[in-house]
Amino acid sequence: MNTALAALLVGALVTPIGPTERVSVFVELTETAAVDTSSAAAARSARERTSAQARRVAAAARAEEIAQTSNAVPGVVLNADSSRLASLARMPEVKAVHRTVPKSVRNASAVSLTRTVDAWRSTGRLGEGMRIGVIDTGIDYRHADFGGGAFPTAKVVGGHDFAGDAYDGADPTSLPEPDADPMDCEGHGTHVAGTAAGFGVAADGLTFRGSYASVDLPSLRIGPGTAPLASLYALKVFGCEGSTNLTAQALDWALDPNGDGDFSDHLDVVNLSLGSDFGAPDDPDSLFVRKLVRHGVVVVAAAGNGGDFYDVGGSPGNTPEAISVANTRDAFSMLDGVSVSGTRYPGQYSQNYTAPVSLELPVARLSSNVDGCKPITEPLAGKLVWLEWDDNDTTRACGSGARTNNATAAGAAGVLLPSSKDAFPAGIAGNDKIPAFQFTATATTAVRPALEAGTLRVRMDSALKRSAPTVTPKLTDTITPSSSRGSRNAKPDLAAPGDTIFSAAAGTGADGVSMGGTSMASPHVAGIAALLRQAHPSWSVEEIKAALMNTAGGVVRSGDDNTTGLREAPMRGGAGRVDASSALGTSVLAMAEEGTVGVSFGTVEVGGPLLVGRWIRLVNKGTTPVRLSGAYTPITSVPGVTYQLTSPYVVVPAGGTARAQVVLRVADRSALRKTPDPTVDLAHGRQYLAEASGLVTFTPVSGSPLHVPVHAAPKPVSRLKVVAGKVTGRALDQQGYQSRVTALRLQGRSDQLPSCGGTVHENCAVNATARGADLRYAGATSTASLLAFGVVTWENWSNLGSNTWPVVRFEVGGKKFVTRAVKPTDGNDRVLQDVWLARTETAAGELVDEQPLNGHLGDVDTNLFDSNVVVLPVSRAAIGAGPVTYTVGVGGQYTTPGDPDGLIDVISTPMTFTYDLEVPSLSTVVAAGSAAPPGDLLLFHHNASGDRAQAL
Repeated sequence: MNTALAALLVGALVTPIGPTERVSVFVELTETAAVDTSSAAAARSARERTSAQARRVAAAARAEEIAQTSNAVPGVVLNADSSRLASLARMPEVKAVHRTVPKSVRNASAVSLTRTVDAWRSTGRLGEGMRIGVIDTGIDYRHADFGGGAFPTAKVVGGHDFAGDAYDGADPTSLPEPDADPMDCEGHGTHVAGTAAGFGVAADGLTFRGSYASVDLPSLRIGPGTAPLASLYALKVFGCEGSTNLTAQALDWALDPNGDGDFSDHLDVVNLSLGSDFGAPDDPDSLFVRKLVRHGVVVVAAAGNGGDFYDVGGSPGNTPEAISVANTRDAFSMLDGVSVSGTRYPGQYSQNYTAPVSLELPVARLSSNVDGCKPITEPLAGKLVWLEWDDNDTTRACGSGARTNNATAAGAAGVLLPSSKDAFPAGIAGNDKIPAFQFTATATTAVRPALEAGTLRVRMDSALKRSAPTVTPKLTDTITPSSSRGSRNAKPDLAAPGDTIFSAAAGTGADGVSMGGTSMASPHVAGIAALLRQAHPSWSVEEIKAALMNTAGGVVRSGDDNTTGLREAPMRGGAGRVDASSALGTSVLAMAEEGTVGVSFGTVEVGGPLLVGRWIRLVNKGTTPVRLSGAYTPITSVPGVTYQLTSPYVVVPAGGTARAQVVLRVADRSALRKTPDPTVDLAHGRQYLAEASGLVTFTPVSGSPLHVPVHAAPKPVSRLKVVAGKVTGRALDQQGYQSRVTALRLQGRSDQLPSCGGTVHENCAVNATARGADLRYAGATSTASLLAFGVVTWENWSNLGSNTWPVVRFEVGGKKFVTRAVKPTDGNDRVLQDVWLARTETAAGELVDEQPLNGHLGDVDTNLFDSNVVVLPVSRAAIGAGPVTYTVGVGGQYTTPGDPDGLIDVISTPMTFTYDLEVPSLSTVVAAGSAAPPGDLLLFHHNASGDRAQAL
């Protein structure tokens, strides 16, 4: 191909030409961290040098400075033109340049469920002298839950507004306007702070000032936080809406609140009810989490609200040293209400209708189109309309907005929706024209007879919002559906109540609001961690974490009924639901040697008999020896996999330590079966993992056992290759696993990227996650109906389609297309299914085709998790006939500083496929002794890491 044509194709295929992109980056500087210096004077000097470096770097990049950090990790957050970042990275002051990943924001009954009240009564500890930093949207310190007054107050004793009200980290043109007043203009942080350390609000609207040992919780308007006498620091990193890139600056501040260079006054606990889904443990914010933990700060973070999808658990909660908190439900919730014949029924009002409402009208039921998803032809003037509702997201015909719009057009004054659930998995949007209300399942059952008799009248009233206290005992300790499933690094760590938590409402003076999410679960644990730090000031952060996890005795179950639900595995509920009283009462701790407390074997590739162990360290803080009996309790099982402790008993001396080893054993690789977690819904071709997980328990002669979560994702691997025209080696042929091969025409190669650092700042890998996007080979193949592109990387990806995504740009007959590896998402880019697709669009963004990656959905295993080979199919009918000219890249969240196109690596030399290779199917079952498939690039999908691609 001539040079001019090649250049033209690169411009057309690799990336669209457009204006220079503004990006947010964290520039890590070479100066010494102030916390690592030897004196306060040296720390102040280090800060000055860091500030000077930051100014020089910002000036050289012609960038807007967003924030500086100097205590934990010296650096500066900049908004800069992407074209300047490569030269910026070469400056002598610069250690590394990291793309930032914006983070978004993610109780009276709950303190009883977590036995925090019991802890107050038995220990007398309420958090006095402890300081909790709430990195969030600020705190409304004037609220009665915090005692009121002007900032700083006796409760909210310090803090800072790093953002200003107009800042939004998702907008590269948005700049923070910091000030000294961290007043909350959004509401999230106020609610979180109340759960962690609010005083409580009495029924008369005044701050609760009574005894917490004898408090009558049901009599309070707002219950107290878990550490009601701890001091709060409001670290405001969000504007009034949007996301943030300022988390690192607030973490940095937490090491030295008064800025005097003496780090002994660091905060005791920091709560992070924020994060990003599918984040990586090597996210830049994790650098700060690790440094804080190293210097004695307990960091508690929300596990995320991404739902029951593999690997969705986000950063910074998935940093190994952080305490990641899942979200469970308790029996109590404060719901909205409507009135029927003087009886109040619970439910929820729509979110988009914000005007006051006060109406009482008869209810109409449609004779057809009963869900209102089609235009409504029946007259509804002067009536409320009942529209049927499907609680299943995947089968629901339309959302609440479309129904409410149709009802509005038909003249309805309001909309009523039923439900089959007493705990709503999500709010309803409705519209801004008329109010809508959804009944709980119990309320639906109660009012439906009147509806069917044609006699139902309903009063909707603003005064009934948050007026219906509801107790549903069977919901206690069930997992909230939105709580994020973790990745294969022993996350989340434990669970806490986080659904319909009633806490302080910003701007109301003394009222509360019900919110839900892991954001609401995390501060429960943050407050309990403060009680532990108060009780044990000399314990390490790891020991505080172990006390919380070892004693988390609440069994977390699936579904909406704790009497029938299945026990959730550690990847969903961690060690269990937190128990404050037990945590404060333990003097023996158990934790993995690696410092994570939980034991993770990660992905285990089994090529033959396997025996691998992990050590658990036991610490006795008491004054007498303790004899413990050890055992393993399975929660999810995989045939062929066993765990056992090498010794059934261990004696831990007074004030000393001991060790116990847990061993994972696979005697016969062929006995392994692909067995899903029984709580996982496999509908719609969901991809899933076989996981062996449970709890190692250490039980004393008297007292409660200590729990240590254990997890592994074992899978058998083949060992196949082509020699002299034959497939040789060892294949798989067992339930759930059959060796598969894809034959392609090898058309592109790429050398392995070096690590970024030193003098290397371009065409390099910035972290381990980025290495999963480091291209090695590219090729193409076809079947009678499909074109397919093969992508091979040098190392395994951590999260295909989420933080790593192959991209193929190609041209057929003058028409340009783009194929990407994706997961189905909604309009807010939230993942809907654990299904991986090759989505093909025109250059203008018009969808033309979707095919499952590797040619199969999850009912056929093609080893999409933890792999480095993938095939992206496209329907030949959708793109037309003719030769295909293409380039291949892999995008990701962690690109190099000067990256212009969102790609970590790219084979930019155009390749052409002429359909000279056609195979019967994209992934063919193969056995040793088979004839070699055609093609010169073979992808053995089930081979072990580093051995899946063979270039002939």
